[in-house]
Amino acid sequence: MENKQELLTLINNRIDKVCDLIKEQNADAMIIFNQANYRYLTNFTGEEAQLILTAQGDRILLSDSRFDSQIKAEAPGELTVVMKHDSDYNELTKALKKLDVKKVLVEGEFVSAIEFQKLQALNPNLNFEMSEELVERVRNVKDNLEIEALKKAIEISMESFKSILPMIKPGAKERDIAAKLDYLFKLNGGDGPDFDTIIASGVRSAWAHGVASDKKIAEGDMVVIDFGSFYHGYAADITRTVAVGKVDPELEKIYNIVHEAQRRGIEAAVSGNTGRDVDRAARDYITEQGYGKYFGHGIGHGIGLEIHELCQPALPFSKQKLENNMVHTVEPGIYLPNKGGVRIEDDILVHDDTPITLSNLPKDELLSL
Repeated sequence: MENKQELLTLINNRIDKVCDLIKEQNADAMIIFNQANYRYLTNFTGEEAQLILTAQGDRILLSDSRFDSQIKAEAPGELTVVMKHDSDYNELTKALKKLDVKKVLVEGEFVSAIEFQKLQALNPNLNFEMSEELVERVRNVKDNLEIEALKKAIEISMESFKSILPMIKPGAKERDIAAKLDYLFKLNGGDGPDFDTIIASGVRSAWAHGVASDKKIAEGDMVVIDFGSFYHGYAADITRTVAVGKVDPELEKIYNIVHEAQRRGIEAAVSGNTGRDVDRAARDYITEQGYGKYFGHGIGHGIGLEIHELCQPALPFSKQKLENNMVHTVEPGIYLPNKGGVRIEDDILVHDDTPITLSNLPKDELLSL
């Protein structure tokens, strides 16, 4: 974002919301280890840092000299920066001693039991308490900057996908197609793949996470392509299934079932519904068609600064009530062992009672290459 004042306004708004949650926990501060979370609250993109955020909104970012200039260029607003010369926990202890705090939250998902004990031992006068996905609760609802970044990530991913379709033919190696797709993400302005690209053909298309292999595509194969690029740290996640020539009639049948199931799932992705409502809308239809036991995974997850959001134990998609400006996937699938599978996945913006599909690659009919 060129307008630094606009960026600072967004960051301050995020900080205010997280501070409210810290206060709800009757805490004085929080130590943030998750890179996505400290990026969200500072705009610093480096991979080596910890952030102390007080309930009053003070930010202390601990990093090292490799990132000094980068922090100055990226992080707007009032931010105290500490260049570390000692271990992370000794530096955190020094910083905490300068603050008037008694109860400090720690991100439980990103600190081991040994590290937590080390913090306690170094700071016997402080009360440390594990927190679960506190910053993530704010991150679930995207602001305008985030939505624009997600849209761009999705656009880059779709354009790159269109370019590799001519490669999908008998004799082509899954791994070669994936490598070209990953290359195109960067060529088209993205930051590169946000997960290991899935190209799963033939019987491997029944592998829900069939990462591209040395297998050569054959005539009559179904090919599941699950892909996405980062853009400015934000992740797209799209899946399309295509046919190479004429496929088994049952595979074409399950494609049409998955397509209708996804339509029903997207229709249910309205503000006020839960992820479970979305799941049931799609799953019930697949079950009615006799393929319920072949759809074993969840209907979707959130996307944002991480490729999988709203899927951790503390914030499962199934229990989450959808709110406007949440962005999540809807990705039903049917996987027939030793035969083949189908998955169709799109990225959905929650918008009142009219879900907006951000990824719009064709899918109404099975594409035969």
